[in-house]
Amino acid sequence: MSIGDSQMELTSRIRELERQVSLLEEELLDARQESLDANRKKTMFLANMSHEIRTPMNSILGIYGLLQQTSLSDEQREFLEIIHIASQNLLIIINDILDLSKIEAGQLKLESQPYSLREEIQQVIKLLSLKAKGKGIELCSRIDATVPSCVIGDPVRLKQILINLANNAIKYTNEGEVQIAIDVIDPKFPDFGQLKEFIPEWINLDELKSEERILKFDVIDTGVGISEEDQETLFYEFAQLENPLVRQFEGTGLGLSISRNLTRLMKGKMGVISKQGEGSTFWFTLLVEAGNEAQLQKVRETLTPRSSESKKLKVLLVEDNLLNQKFAMTTMRREGHQVDLAENGKIALEKFRETHYDLILMDIAMPVMDGMEASRMIRRIELEKLKKMTRQEAEAFSPVKIIAITAHIMMADKEKCILAGMDDFLAKPYRPNDLLQLVDGFAIS
Repeated sequence: MSIGDSQMELTSRIRELERQVSLLEEELLDARQESLDANRKKTMFLANMSHEIRTPMNSILGIYGLLQQTSLSDEQREFLEIIHIASQNLLIIINDILDLSKIEAGQLKLESQPYSLREEIQQVIKLLSLKAKGKGIELCSRIDATVPSCVIGDPVRLKQILINLANNAIKYTNEGEVQIAIDVIDPKFPDFGQLKEFIPEWINLDELKSEERILKFDVIDTGVGISEEDQETLFYEFAQLENPLVRQFEGTGLGLSISRNLTRLMKGKMGVISKQGEGSTFWFTLLVEAGNEAQLQKVRETLTPRSSESKKLKVLLVEDNLLNQKFAMTTMRREGHQVDLAENGKIALEKFRETHYDLILMDIAMPVMDGMEASRMIRRIELEKLKKMTRQEAEAFSPVKIIAITAHIMMADKEKCILAGMDDFLAKPYRPNDLLQLVDGFAIS
């Protein structure tokens, strides 16, 4: 074979390889696009399912709140409490699925505020104590004296993790106790070497700030324990579906997976120490910033209690669901607010043109015209009115407050509501007090 022939063959092979690489790149791009499309469809499906389930859930929990305030016999109150417990359990399942979806989509944002760690632990104990007593076991806590009284972070998500772990511990413990313990891991402690494995790899101990603390949380039970084999898959999503032992108990199998993901988002690490038949210790460590009492007091002052003397408002409720209409209107009218009803966005616009309202409670998903479009139209109408006003009238003009009340609760949904001209956001299902606190906030302002 001549040099020319060799070069031609080599060139031919290179072109063939380039063609194959190009085909592989196209296949990879197609596969990536299919994956993105599948994730997008899954997120949309979960969002739609959330709306479809949360809307009737709002009616159930809302009417429960109203019935609770009426005269009931002991038997009726007992039946009502069963409905409430079942509804709350269903809501936990819905929230687990949505939290997982938010984490996967990168849409879960953490709050950063001062809070009392001891008060949050007391709330967890109070919430789960009845369940523990029902099984004849003790639920207690131990907080080391070195743990700061005030820390800065997300108290809601911390409590979610602790409730998940403590609830599981109670579920699998038939005698003895469940304890929530909190300690500080300090590199200066003599026994630090034994605790080093609990510290996340991404925390640089040499760069810790003076106000930063590494806290270790333990949820210790005297329950059935977990085999080494089951420990390997314990934190996987839907792990319960693969575990014959766990099938005896209720739950989605998402709690531990969500808790571990939340811990990582909070710059922490989670694990388990267990032996079958000898109980378990679920632990997690967090890097937190220590706060002070002054910061805590400032937060407490913002949580002003509801006042029965607050201004009575003229409210337009825009809601297409009959049961939710009844619940919201009854709740607000009992407090003296005047409430008009619009079954969709188009009717809301007509009423807004005819009547002055202090506040509009706007559902999002409705027939004829949805809440987003109605809110945008209201803001346009206000803008046109503003253009025709004198300077003095314009300075005195106050746009109507619009609160989105919706079962769509993804972070992107809230942002869309704000962009559409809404002032605040209340997620379904909500309790009567949740609604009244929000309404009162606008009444005071």
